[in-house]
Amino acid sequence: MNSEQNKQLQEWKLKYIKLNPILLIFMGLILIAFGIVSQTVDINYEYISTRYDEICANKIQCSITIVVPSKMKSPIFFSYEVSSFFQNTDKYFNSIPYDLLYGNLDFDISICDQYKSNREMGKIFSVTNKTLEQDEIAIPCGIAAYSYMNDEFTLTKDGNQILITDKGIAWESDKEKFTNINLDKQWIDMESERFINWMRPSPLSKFRKLWGRIDQDLESGTYTVNIQIKTNDAFAETKKYFLLHNNGQFSDPILVITLPCLCVGPFLIIFGLINMIYWGKKQNLIKKYRIY
Repeated sequence: MNSEQNKQLQEWKLKYIKLNPILLIFMGLILIAFGIVSQTVDINYEYISTRYDEICANKIQCSITIVVPSKMKSPIFFSYEVSSFFQNTDKYFNSIPYDLLYGNLDFDISICDQYKSNREMGKIFSVTNKTLEQDEIAIPCGIAAYSYMNDEFTLTKDGNQILITDKGIAWESDKEKFTNINLDKQWIDMESERFINWMRPSPLSKFRKLWGRIDQDLESGTYTVNIQIKTNDAFAETKKYFLLHNNGQFSDPILVITLPCLCVGPFLIIFGLINMIYWGKKQNLIKKYRIY
């Protein structure tokens, strides 16, 4: 063994960080077990899901009767679910003008692609009901904003409306960033938590987003969900559902608990095995050339 090889091995010995492969494998097994258990526990949560795009087809307004089988304790979350809708494509993701959403008019307008002006976005009135200049830049613009799922829902029981608030449904980190510019020129309130939730892209083609929360118990019985359809042609091929559930602020537990655990767990196990083999070979190499 020459001096150059000895020098390289000495440098490797100093730089190499030994990771405990047994610990990595153990952590991976724990994550996989936790992911499986979390999905099993999720079945015990109370939720009511109803597909409404077929019932409300070709209608502007419709009403759907649902039955709450047992008392649901507050807070209760109202979500919508969309399937066969892709927010995870490069074109969709790159069309989100974050500078504009964060209150800065100095942004690259080419990001908005074919949905730049109020005319292209199909927007006529501002948040304050003022007429928008059709050739002005839409605030906000882009494919993501154009496809905003803005159906509206009300919940009633025996003719009495139950309050569904839009407060406390978005991530605090998002709410701190989204900033209105001029409501007289905006077609939507960019600080609306419903809009903020929509602008957080989903990694899957089927996803849920929080629409509101109910801060009172719902007694068992028959309820009516009144729906005002406002979505555009972006949802022509999608399936739409509304849900009542009490499984916390995260409307889709499989995305925040189960899926990450089942993805990271196997990775840690594989990495642990690779580390074990790699470290073992290096140790044999060190012993062979008696590097201490």
